[in-house]
Amino acid sequence: MKIRLFTPADVSQLAAIFEASVMQGSGEYYSFAERSAWAYIEGESRSDTYWLERLKGTTIWVAETENMLVGFINLKLGDDTEVEASAEIECLFVHPEYARSGVATTLYFALFEQVKALALKRLTVEASYLARPFFEKQGFRNTRRNEHKRFLNTLDKSKGQAAQVLVNFSMTLVL
Repeated sequence: MKIRLFTPADVSQLAAIFEASVMQGSGEYYSFAERSAWAYIEGESRSDTYWLERLKGTTIWVAETENMLVGFINLKLGDDTEVEASAEIECLFVHPEYARSGVATTLYFALFEQVKALALKRLTVEASYLARPFFEKQGFRNTRRNEHKRFLNTLDKSKGQAAQVLVNFSMTLVL
């Protein structure tokens, strides 16, 4: 497995990893409706344009094996106005076929080398039920349980249908 920096040519594979991870890998923790509200926009896969915009301004590492991406992680530096130098891990997703094979750990260690080089004092993440044990193993502490309301589509929202409630956890690692 090779860890390298993301290039825009990787975006379609990155999007596929995200979708597979959410729709297949998170089934133990989230219902099909919750996973659909998380993975899709208006019932459609998130576009390459969406991902390029979403990840703009972050550093992204990808895990590649046999010329195929199997995972990714990204780091967003904190606001310059912060007193304490910090960053957020916005995404860590591994294709379910490569789950529990060291991909997430290897990606995290690549990111952590950058964190050390920048002498950051704090690292944060909003972790899913699936990711929370991984981050706890890395020393992160849970600070808050979050509930995010998401609609499957705008028609459901306009009809007053109930939103899907996605639970995740704010976690912090003090360095």
